[in-house]
Amino acid sequence: MKKGFALLETIIVITFVTVSLLLLYGTFTSMIDNSRKNILYDDASNIYRMYYLKEYLELYDLQNYMDGVDIREITCEDFSTNSCSLLFDEFELEHLYLVKYGLKDYQESNYSSTFNQYLYSLSNESDYSYRLVGEFIIEDEYHYASIGVMKE
Repeated sequence: MKKGFALLETIIVITFVTVSLLLLYGTFTSMIDNSRKNILYDDASNIYRMYYLKEYLELYDLQNYMDGVDIREITCEDFSTNSCSLLFDEFELEHLYLVKYGLKDYQESNYSSTFNQYLYSLSNESDYSYRLVGEFIIEDEYHYASIGVMKE
């Protein structure tokens, strides 16, 4: 009688420990995935770069490019200045986009899958109507950052 009770007790303990470990594994894998996203998305130094780019581009009338398009790539050819390309090179900026808020589920084949994943990770709630999104290539990895731009 005691041997049967010990076996049942052992099975219950093993089941409890297994379920606990599975729950911990699920929690830790989601934390690791989130930390990987945080490394590639919205790094503080890249947000500062985006702030300075926004200030620079507002000098050259960035508001004219908010023409109702969901996503617009901004290049140095849009501005009549030579220092733009130097600034893009200095900031390791590969692409610069003006993106309308509310495009969380936007899937366009013209853009990279990492760009679409970044858009998906962003919040749709804001006082801004557009955001300036920078695609940086740092050590052969795509990094993203964005900053809100008010439409006047």
